[in-house]
Parts: sequence; C-alpha cells; structure tokens
Amino acid sequence: MTLTTPAIVLDRFGGPEVLQLRDLPQPHAEGPQAVVRIAHAGVNFVDLYQREGRYPGLALPWRLGLEGAGEIVEVTPGAGFAVGDRIAFTTGVQGAYAGHLAVPLDHLVPVPAALSLREAAAALEHGLTAAMLLDDVARLPAGAPVLVHAAAGGVGGWLVQWLVARGHPVFGTVSSAAKADWLRSVGAVPLLADSDWAQAAAGVAVVLDSVGRSTFAGSLAALRTGGHLVLFGAASGQPDPVEVTALMSKSLTLTRPVLPHFLPDAARRRARAATVFDAVLTGAVQLRIHAEFPLADAARAHQLLASRTTQGKLLLTP
Repeated sequence: MTLTTPAIVLDRFGGPEVLQLRDLPQPHAEGPQAVVRIAHAGVNFVDLYQREGRYPGLALPWRLGLEGAGEIVEVTPGAGFAVGDRIAFTTGVQGAYAGHLAVPLDHLVPVPAALSLREAAAALEHGLTAAMLLDDVARLPAGAPVLVHAAAGGVGGWLVQWLVARGHPVFGTVSSAAKADWLRSVGAVPLLADSDWAQAAAGVAVVLDSVGRSTFAGSLAALRTGGHLVLFGAASGQPDPVEVTALMSKSLTLTRPVLPHFLPDAARRRARAATVFDAVLTGAVQLRIHAEFPLADAARAHQLLASRTTQGKLLLTP
C-alpha cells in the first residue's frame, strides 16, 4: 500500500482559487536527503508571486512553500541527522505546503530544544531576510536614520526591532493605527502610508522597501545624499525601470538582493539560522504570529497576506 501525504498543487497560475489540495505519494529520502514530517509551513510573499506566475521558469504542476519546520522521519544513513531530529528549512527548498517533504540535507537547520517548531517556522525566513538586509546589504553607518516600509509586517517587524536595538532612529510606514501603536511600543516612529511620509522621513541614510511600485519614487526622495535604497519585495508590484539620472542627482545607490545569494552553503545557513533563533529565545526580537490556517485553507492565507493587513507571520498546519 502506497502511503500518501496532503499537498497544495498548482495546475495553472492565477489567484488563490488555483491552490488545489491533493493526496500525493509520500516521498522517500533519495541521496543526501531527509524526509520531514512538516508541523508548520510558513506563508511568504514569494509564494504569492509564484502562484501568479511572475517568475520565469516555473513548470506546472508547481508545488508551493519554501519554509517549514518539523521532524525527520527518514534520512540517508551517515547524514549527520537522525530520525526524530527537529529541524527547519527555507531558501532553495520547494513544496513545504505539504504533510511530508524530502529536503536536501544541506538545507536543514537544527531547531534548539527551547524553541517550538511553530516558533521556528515563524522565525526562519523573516529573520534570515532581515539579517541579510542589515548585516550583508545595507552598509549602515552607526546611528544613521532608516526608513522601513511595511514596518509592522513580517520582515519589517524584525528589521525595526533589530535597528532600534542597534541604536538607529527608525521611521516606519504602516497602514493602520493599530500598527502605528505597535511601532511606537518598540521605539520607532510610525508614518501612515497615506501621509507625506517621504517628507517626514527626509534625510534617511537607508530605505528598506518591500512594497515596490507605490513607494519607490518616495523612497528615492526621502534619501539623503549618498543614501541607499534596498528593494527586497514588490507587494504593490514591480517598480518601473529607473533612469540612472534619478540616482545621480544625489549619488544614490540601489540594491535588489536575493536571500539565497547570501546563504551559499550549509555552514552559512546554519550559522545565520542560529542567530535568528537566538534572537527569539533571548527576547531580542518579539516574534509575532498573526494567524494559522489548516493546509486546506491555504487560499484564505494567501488572501489575507495579499490584503497587507497582517502583523507578523502566517502559518499553515498540515
């Protein structure tokens, strides 16, 4: 008898309605892999972009989900991991919207005993992204002011808390009074997204922008001479192509980083993941989980994330 596992599958690209729940054959470890029984899968904006077919090279049928946490149920002998180990994974893995997934060993990161699998799944992708932006990309002078867009969201919340802890004045755009209250509570200055936030934050050294089209021009305007715009998402759509002269007027720099480029091997992934998990365990970052959905309700999770009303992580539970 063939064992099966539930999974979300796309036969076509489009809106949330294209997410189909199916029973697929349960995978086996082939080569340097471990089969993970997934306890929680993270929902990220990249999942929405893949579902819409924004990226070239996605072949149907397509499996969604690049982040999850769970327990190893099968593993290649001598792999350095054992059945029963609690692990998490992200970046370079595909198909986490499922009950089981075969994951390359190089992409597994151990979950500390003091951290729940729920917390690990909620922390990993957002925390790794924030760490990349601050430690690898932003080139922030000490004490320099920063503007963070979608500052009460998933990655935004990590960025704001780490920046404040490092002594940076932080402005953050938000879409509601409740989100503004949270920003104030962690020491940042909230700016409503429908206000003249570019003028209010004028003179910042760095803008961290996950919104894209609707914020791009204002982000450039808010930067001081020599400032740096880091674009790491496109929740409102991709910006129009930028004229070089738009950067030249204030000697600005523009970067569009991609997380896997900064996590090139297992050692780097595990060291950075340990930093992320430690931030949760020590209370350096307040981990926020906005909502959890059963796997069958993945479409509802996508709709909620697209609404840009969430504060923190969305999770799926097989």
